[in-house]
Amino acid sequence: MNRAVFTGKDNNYTHIDNLKFPNYAPFGVMEMMDDFSMATRLLYRHSREYPRPYNIVTARGCPFSCTFCQHGDGVYRPRSMDSIMEEIKVSYEKYKFNILIILDELFVANKKRMNEFCQTLIDKKKEFGWDFDWMFQTHANAHLDLETLQLAKKAGCYFFSYGLESCSQRVLDSMNKKTTVAQAIEAVKLAHEAGIGFGGNLIFGDPAETEETISESLSVWYEHFRGAMVFLSYIQPYPGSKLFDLCVERGLIKDKKHYYEHIDEGVYNMTSMPNEVWLEWVRLMATMESAWLQVKTTQGTIQEDTEPPEKRYLEILEITKAKMFRVTANCPYCGNENHYRNPFSPNPKHSAIGTGCQKCGKRIRVICP
Repeated sequence: MNRAVFTGKDNNYTHIDNLKFPNYAPFGVMEMMDDFSMATRLLYRHSREYPRPYNIVTARGCPFSCTFCQHGDGVYRPRSMDSIMEEIKVSYEKYKFNILIILDELFVANKKRMNEFCQTLIDKKKEFGWDFDWMFQTHANAHLDLETLQLAKKAGCYFFSYGLESCSQRVLDSMNKKTTVAQAIEAVKLAHEAGIGFGGNLIFGDPAETEETISESLSVWYEHFRGAMVFLSYIQPYPGSKLFDLCVERGLIKDKKHYYEHIDEGVYNMTSMPNEVWLEWVRLMATMESAWLQVKTTQGTIQEDTEPPEKRYLEILEITKAKMFRVTANCPYCGNENHYRNPFSPNPKHSAIGTGCQKCGKRIRVICP
């Protein structure tokens, strides 16, 4: 069949445990893991020198209704722990991953479910000899505490993230986030105490955004989140979101077909700021992210890697005349000796890589002379 078939919307879902586990083989998942793992996003690979990341989904739906997000019917449908562990078992035996990415936007609705997952995973790791790190993302209203995060650390969790979006309460309220700035600050403190990396995004450009709220967010980011994997960007009005409808009403999106074909190419000013002012802020965010400004640096040492590179990097190395190196660097926060792999061009005066500590998960920049 060479055309799309629209089956209609049906909210009378079958129980999520009755669904078959996804089969990624037709999409070349084994080749991706064998040859392209080093090309995956930093967050998904920095805990291992030779990463093999794999992902699962443990629940569907979300009870929240943030203005920038596309929503379903607002129903949160978690899978049973038996179902989750069985998929992990089947996938681990098949793919031998060493990093598990839990893709749910709302992995745990409460700490009771989190504790059940962690304790079950600890038991299963002992029973089956599983060796992998894992990460998750969730909402601040899960109310995770230090004891819960310490248990997650014991179970192999190296990183988790909240949907931060802003550090201005005025903007959070406009987004209908149902969170507070204080919750985000508390989360990063607990993550530091537990020795787990913390992450999220600050996405600027909500209709309530002003130069004052941007400065407010950046001030909180500078004081509390510079060491975390908190990235700076701007909001995109994705189809199905309230912001998309707003952009259509205001004439910012005039042609839906054109928008769909160029969805990641434009910057939409939904604020009351003049375009020239808003775009200057956008450029600042891009500069801070590309240069990893205000991120702590540490000195590293490099030596050429004797292991053959993955197919993806072999192609890159041949084109750029670069070589793969093993990098050793001590974390400027916890002092842990980290080991990474990274390609470098020939004979640079110095090279730098942006990464995370493999022990505490903090965001660091490694200078390699």
